[in-house]
Amino acid sequence: MTRIISAILLLVVVFGSYLAFTDIISEPDVVEITPEPEEWVMDEALALYLEEFEKNFKAGLNNKRIPGAAVSIVKDGRVVYQKGFGVKETGQSDLVDEHTVFRLGSVSKGFASVLTGVLVEDGVVSWDGPVSRYVKEFKLNDPAQTGRVQVRHLLSHTSGLPRHAYTNLVEDGLSLDRIIPRFSQVPLIAKEGEQIAYQNAAYSTIEKVLEVQTDSDFNTLLNDKLFTPLAMNHASAAYDSIQYSENKALPHVYYSRSRGRVSIPITKKYYNTVSSGGINASASDMGKWLLLLTGNYPDIISKETLDEIYNPLASINNRRFSRYWDGVNVSSYGMGWRVLENHGQKIVYHGGYVNGYRSEIAFAPEDGLGISILINTNSSYPLEVIPNFFNHFNSISADVFSE
Repeated sequence: MTRIISAILLLVVVFGSYLAFTDIISEPDVVEITPEPEEWVMDEALALYLEEFEKNFKAGLNNKRIPGAAVSIVKDGRVVYQKGFGVKETGQSDLVDEHTVFRLGSVSKGFASVLTGVLVEDGVVSWDGPVSRYVKEFKLNDPAQTGRVQVRHLLSHTSGLPRHAYTNLVEDGLSLDRIIPRFSQVPLIAKEGEQIAYQNAAYSTIEKVLEVQTDSDFNTLLNDKLFTPLAMNHASAAYDSIQYSENKALPHVYYSRSRGRVSIPITKKYYNTVSSGGINASASDMGKWLLLLTGNYPDIISKETLDEIYNPLASINNRRFSRYWDGVNVSSYGMGWRVLENHGQKIVYHGGYVNGYRSEIAFAPEDGLGISILINTNSSYPLEVIPNFFNHFNSISADVFSE
């Protein structure tokens, strides 16, 4: 009996010792580790092209004696290049950078049509809505045509008014409230939708359409619907904004062979019709704008609505706007944008000139490719650069397809 009790006690001691020196570990909770997104690396071919582009662009600026410029390039949903060149003012050392503000001139028209598209999606206005229904003061020489002119006719310059009707009043500084009632005094040249005749005053009637329907002023709509959501932090639509900016390029005009281009004051022209020529922006702003235009911000505006805006509505049967593109003899106009076919590649673009500033923007929406060039003088140089830019990538696409 004593042996049995001793054996039991020994077993108890051995088992207790085992428990004392043995860890009982529960299975840990499984923690999922989200991999870090891969850092984007520019491919070598693109990097080499951009290096060559920069060298050639800089040489062209020097040859044309252009004081300053700023360039933005987007490709495949990214801003792949943005840079300033030269100086803000001839004779001074302050350099242009990617945040330096320029005036856009008629490149502003594309902002107006896209803003309208945003509000069409919101159900505020309709492309087919009669302008006179929104703005009672809008009357043409023909009462029947007054009732037929739609928002899309305003934005495509096909209302039937003659070219540049009352642009002189815009440049004289009259308000839209004073200009719009005068359209009834102008003889019409065509029925609505039949003929393009470029406008500033009539185009800017879109501002009043949007203001009436939203009970908000046009500049506030630009800020709330476009500039702020896109973080276009240097963009604005007012004279004071650029006049008092600490980082702005001054405008220049050609003076003489010996003095070249000299700076001039910034004026208030076209800030009374912002949608036609009153927006200010930098290269960094334009990069974000190009991303939206190539369909990368569907939460702001859908690709379907952008396609509607870029849809050609009127043909331009002369080579004024296509002469820099080899083999392209005609172009068209959508809503706030010119359109051409560059050997199978759809190009949407617009240019602007105001107060000694020149701007050009162009993009291939189906290819996710775009470029903006801003300069602080009037020169056709950007028009020479842009076709070569698209032809480079178009030729690469053709080579890939042929393989």
